[in-house]
Amino acid sequence: MTEVAFALCNSYDEALTASAIASVLRPFGGMKAFFRAGERVLIKPNLLGAWAPEKRVTTDPVIIAAVIGLVQKAGGIPFVADSPAIGSFKRISEKTGVGKVCRELGVELLELSAPRPIKPPGGSRFRRLEIASQVLDAGCVINLPKLKTHGQMLMTLGVKNLFGTVVGQRKAEWHHMAGVDRDTFASLLLDIYLTVKPSITIIDGVWAMEGHGPSNGSPKRLNLIGAAMDAVALDVSICRMLGVPLDAFPIYREARRRRIGMTDISRIRVVSDGPTDMACKGFVVPRLDSMGILPGGFDWFTKRFLVSRPVQERSSCRECGMCREICPVSAIENRRGRLLFDYDRCIRCYCCQEICAHNAIHFKSGLIVKALNYLKR
Repeated sequence: MTEVAFALCNSYDEALTASAIASVLRPFGGMKAFFRAGERVLIKPNLLGAWAPEKRVTTDPVIIAAVIGLVQKAGGIPFVADSPAIGSFKRISEKTGVGKVCRELGVELLELSAPRPIKPPGGSRFRRLEIASQVLDAGCVINLPKLKTHGQMLMTLGVKNLFGTVVGQRKAEWHHMAGVDRDTFASLLLDIYLTVKPSITIIDGVWAMEGHGPSNGSPKRLNLIGAAMDAVALDVSICRMLGVPLDAFPIYREARRRRIGMTDISRIRVVSDGPTDMACKGFVVPRLDSMGILPGGFDWFTKRFLVSRPVQERSSCRECGMCREICPVSAIENRRGRLLFDYDRCIRCYCCQEICAHNAIHFKSGLIVKALNYLKR
């Protein structure tokens, strides 16, 4: 049996949060089980961009502070690191509150850099990966994701959070190479997970995000902290708890196909300090298009007419240019305040929507989503 631990945590009160995290680590031997005294421990939160904690886009600074404290108490030398897809790392660290936490606790805060080529594990579709050297050199990696929805991959949980170990703009390059097909991209994420090998994944679900995630969804209070040594099992358990259909979750499909982690719910033992049934009703997830319903020669027709496409909400747009900067295929042009999308070039990677801080990019439903919504009535 694979164990996944959950604890109820009703607020980001410092003492309550630290107690809840200690509780979910107890079944695995506590924090001291993951590293030796004096070892450098990399804490990898979700620092997607410059959003304040109350937006619920990034890992809450109280969660990060609690993990730092537990690492220090266990004799480790913690440092916090991530590589946001775009934007000033200094501004992001200050806006999210992580910079303040690290200064107060005397902990190093690093922007991941210096990508190092590394051969992925057996069964990979790719010849090599490039992971930040600080991650590969760390004695222990603690994965600290935010529980959120995701417009391309349905959910951002433990496995997806490690995409942040890919350095900066190289994320957009991977979106270009693998992002057209969700299962291919999920396979890439699993390769990164197997390469980074986090010792433990602790997820921040005290306040989560539902709907149009990962940055412009709606905050959702779940009062939940979870942990597992197997991030796949943790992701699968959370989806089940939220009522998310597993077959709609690309990481579950690929993990099951490749036999990575535990995907069989009947073989996952949930340890909880609260009610045995911690299910959440009414959690809203995005409806994903299927990109592969027609043969490859009809990709142009699928993208133009069947799947959803990005559109600008002009009243919200601040013309910051971040969407154009992050687009891996240069499919966006700004013409006198109006964003023009080249839908033939667009790969529907959702990077533009993901990075927009002003909720100025939405997706016009394609025929597939419209049909699904009609059938759901």
